[in-house]
Amino acid sequence: MNPLHALLLTDLAMELPMAVRLQRLVELLRMQFGCGAVALLSLDSETSSLRPVAVDGLSSDAVGRRFPIAEHPRLATLLKRAGEVVRFPHDSKLPDPYDGLVIEQPGQPLDVHDCMGVALEVEGQCWGVLTLDALTVGTFEGKAIRELEQLVLVIEAAVRVTRLETALRGVRQSAGAVEEGGGWRSGGEIIGQSKPLLHLLQELQVVADTELPVLLLGETGVGKELFARRLHRVAPQWQTAGARQLRGVA
Repeated sequence: MNPLHALLLTDLAMELPMAVRLQRLVELLRMQFGCGAVALLSLDSETSSLRPVAVDGLSSDAVGRRFPIAEHPRLATLLKRAGEVVRFPHDSKLPDPYDGLVIEQPGQPLDVHDCMGVALEVEGQCWGVLTLDALTVGTFEGKAIRELEQLVLVIEAAVRVTRLETALRGVRQSAGAVEEGGGWRSGGEIIGQSKPLLHLLQELQVVADTELPVLLLGETGVGKELFARRLHRVAPQWQTAGARQLRGVA
């Protein structure tokens, strides 16, 4: 098996934050192809633009930019030729979207270089594009194109896994606040038997039986969130309409 395939598959078997997985992806691709820069850009259909989500070899300015498709013919070409690895030779007349952004030539136009890329699909829809730039002419000839073609499915799988993991984390965070029975998770137990603590818990139980809004005061880190969750858990209103109004002050 190709060493890069093995590394990418190993990453797929691990749960990684989105930024980490995609950054490792572009770094491995840059190392494999020996090029100057690799960028992974996601498609924003609403603005018809591409946004870098992971780059290696480009300046930090590139990460915060949006690349309108209509203004960048190379990126537009990749999107039009979906499923095909496209190489732009060094004498291509199409302007490069990364002029002045490649770290090896900061602030300078990329007059003579090789470039190739491919549009990526996830679950049958265009997700974005992958681009590779090399400052040495001939870097992306036949062998490199075939190699990228073989990697496209693994790259798309990495993007898809990242999306699924992000969605799953969102579900976990939402579910983490609510118990299966409809109440809030404690997120940690309130322990202790001191008289002030027992008095406070008794007061929480009293106000839990009312329709009054509750204001919890205290310095950061004293545990207001624990008491707020306990109040939600014991309030009869939470079990019915979930209508209690709760405010926490840091």
